[in-house]
This record gives sequence, C-alpha cells and structure tokens, in this order.
Amino acid sequence: MGIEDLEARIWLLEDIEEIRKLKATYCRLCDAGLGDVEIRDELVSHFTEDARVDFGLGESSIFEGREGLEVFLGQVVPGAVSFCMHMVHNPRIEVDGDHATGDWYFEAPTTDAVSGRAQWMAGSYFEEYTRVAGVWKIASIRVVWKYISPYDEGWAKNRGELLELLAS
Repeated sequence: MGIEDLEARIWLLEDIEEIRKLKATYCRLCDAGLGDVEIRDELVSHFTEDARVDFGLGESSIFEGREGLEVFLGQVVPGAVSFCMHMVHNPRIEVDGDHATGDWYFEAPTTDAVSGRAQWMAGSYFEEYTRVAGVWKIASIRVVWKYISPYDEGWAKNRGELLELLAS
C-alpha cells in the first residue's frame, strides 16, 4: 500500500469522524431545548440550505428548507416533547466525495409535552450529508419508528398510539 492509499484512507476516516461529531451535535442541541431560539438557530446552521426532514408520521411531518426546519425544530419538536435524551448507536456511514449517507439506531427517554407522561422512543435515522465549504452538513433526515411507548407500559404492551394509527 502506497502513501496515496494511506492518505485516502485517513481522509475517509476523518470524514466519518466529522459526520459522527455532527450527529452528536445534532443530538445534544435537540436535547438542550429547541424552544430556545439560539439553540434552534445553532442546530439549523448544521443543515444545508435545502435540507429536508421527514419525521416519519405522515405528510404533516415533512419539513424543507431553513424556514421549514425552524418550524420543525422550534415549534413541532418542543410542542411534542418537553424532555429528550437521544442515544444514537450502530452507525453505518458511507462517504463518496462530498456526499455521504448514514443510518443510526436511536433510543430516547422523553417526556410528552402535552400529557407530561414519561415515554420511550426508538427507531432509525436515515440521513444524507453534504460537505459545504469544507464542512459536513445534514442534507436530509428520515425517521422510521419502532415505538413511541408510555414508560409505565413499555413497547411490548403499547407500541404507541401514533404508530398504531399509521399502521392501519
């Protein structure tokens, strides 16, 4: 293996690590409280201008562009959960030049903002990333849910009313 091959492998590993850091930043900022405009704006800055988020709950949960992200992250998410602690794991990241894809499992203990009940959320994130001016940004996020379950019942007894409605 020559020096050029080693350099290419190092660049690839550095790109993957930058995307992991980007995802960690996304999680930490979401969990810090998106009702705060400064936190919301910092998070939105980590997305491309034309980014798309599909929260996996039908047409009304798809948001596009900076304005859409501000609504989603500044109103929809804080209106749904008053507490959240993302735990993402098992990432698979594929880099192709200035574009990349990734998928992650996630689990999140949360508090429903309306009822105040503790709940479990779990599913997968399917994401696309674009390098813009040398910095990796999120181009799209699509969520596929496994459950949104009340804490006291758990996912075995109650996979979640929202998901049951979608399945029917």
